Amino acid sequence: MFSVGVQVDNGDSSYRSFVENARKLEDVAIVISPVKDNVAVVTADFLAQGAKLKYGGEALTISDRVLRGQSFAIQPIRKGKPYVTLGDPIGLASRAVHPGDPITDKNLEHRLPKLAVRYRDNAAPVRLDPSLAGLTFDGYTRPDGSVGTRNYVAIVTSGMCSSTEAHEIAGRAMREIYTREKYPNVDGVVAISQESGCGMPNGHAVTLLNQLLANTLRHPNLGAAIYIDLGCGKTCVECSAPIFQNAVPSYKERVVNLVIQLSGGSMKTVDRGLEITRRLLDYANEFERRPVPVSKLVVGTKCGGSDRWSGVTANPAVGVAADMFVKAGAAVFLPEIPELQGAAMINLAQRARTRQVGRKLTQALKRYEAYVHMFGEDFRDNPSPGNVKGGLYNIFLKSSGVKAKGGTSTVEDLVEYGEWLGDRKGLFVLYTPGYDQISTPALFLSGAQVVLFTTGRGTGIGCALGPVMKIGSNSPLARVNGDIDIDAGTILERKESTEEVGRKIFQETLDVASGHKLTRAEQAGYHHEFKIWESLWPTY
Repeated sequence: MFSVGVQVDNGDSSYRSFVENARKLEDVAIVISPVKDNVAVVTADFLAQGAKLKYGGEALTISDRVLRGQSFAIQPIRKGKPYVTLGDPIGLASRAVHPGDPITDKNLEHRLPKLAVRYRDNAAPVRLDPSLAGLTFDGYTRPDGSVGTRNYVAIVTSGMCSSTEAHEIAGRAMREIYTREKYPNVDGVVAISQESGCGMPNGHAVTLLNQLLANTLRHPNLGAAIYIDLGCGKTCVECSAPIFQNAVPSYKERVVNLVIQLSGGSMKTVDRGLEITRRLLDYANEFERRPVPVSKLVVGTKCGGSDRWSGVTANPAVGVAADMFVKAGAAVFLPEIPELQGAAMINLAQRARTRQVGRKLTQALKRYEAYVHMFGEDFRDNPSPGNVKGGLYNIFLKSSGVKAKGGTSTVEDLVEYGEWLGDRKGLFVLYTPGYDQISTPALFLSGAQVVLFTTGRGTGIGCALGPVMKIGSNSPLARVNGDIDIDAGTILERKESTEEVGRKIFQETLDVASGHKLTRAEQAGYHHEFKIWESLWPTY
């Protein structure tokens, strides 16, 4: 145990009085992993210098003011030894630290002790839970057997040169043609635009963009689509449609190609697009929701606008739901390679299905580091000012919280950016940046039909390809921010357990997937974000 200063438990009545009069640490702070952690996180608005706390039968004094979400030591930590929270090392003590000392840049060195990866084969098969595997959701079954959680008619652009017309067609279709009463089985008309398609190198870049466009057009959340093209880019209809026809099931039935240069210009293209959209709405309306097994789901996980509580409440609760989906026979994505550093990636590599997969994971981190170095930057500069203000001291702490979204299941494989998952089941790490506006669409571009997005500071993000559920890490955010679908802050307030909130997320995901409930982003009606990772290639 520990003591502070001269307050040594030697039978002195003043020390006993100190302990008896101290507040319980649990009333104002939390130790997340009591067996491993040597720091606590403040849950009160702040702790003043001199505040006396009791923990584990001993007492400590807060040596300086420490704010909500920030941490203080609960054990003596020698210089050079790690701070541990969430069960993981998140930095080294740059000087001797005493119980009650706040963790700040003055005593925190942003590096880790040497960590070794022990690659191993985890051959045990996924044990399905019959009670979960027997559940269903109401989805749209497509001709190839894939299942959508939404039934959109999409206007998909070949590049920036056709994006204005695409947005005009979608906007006017929603105002002038579409109503739920007229098309009860269709969830709307959306524009899905991106900024490449021309001014880019041949070879790998065009091949990858065609793959991303094919994955957009084949996505089961689309009942039908227009592929709209100016007519002279590197992903023009003439160039790309033959590729799409080989990759997109029922392409000729589900997709209509539209070329601006062959349609008489922008205004005539919009008029023509509206005529086509009307026909495609009739076609998409023929699909109806039917009960399908939960195993047909691919669930994406994501976090953005994180705070200290994201890794304490929302992310672990999503992890509980993720484990439930895996046990139901479904698939789950864990993205954000640059936010899986330090002990987080080592844990994932050691949970990999095979040694080979484990090495793929650690090599993915090195590959991403090399990518960032091409721009002369250090990818450990990740935490944003908002993250730091919220108590996330560095990328190692942030990563340990990010990892929690994937739950505890075996990692089946690394899925590359733009790679279609198909019928594979289980937990997969997806190669993406951490940036919300790229990583969230990337989940759908690899086959996710719904995304669970945790946030501690708030965001309204949605996606043109499907529903994005927002899980708030703290109740004050959930009370005032209208973008939050589920409040995980009840864990911190001890109203619900992590497991209870996880089960709630699981059930609400099924409700959203079934169309019984719209996410807040969908209710807003204008959150159709979609961005691809253009910085993977140069611009000419």
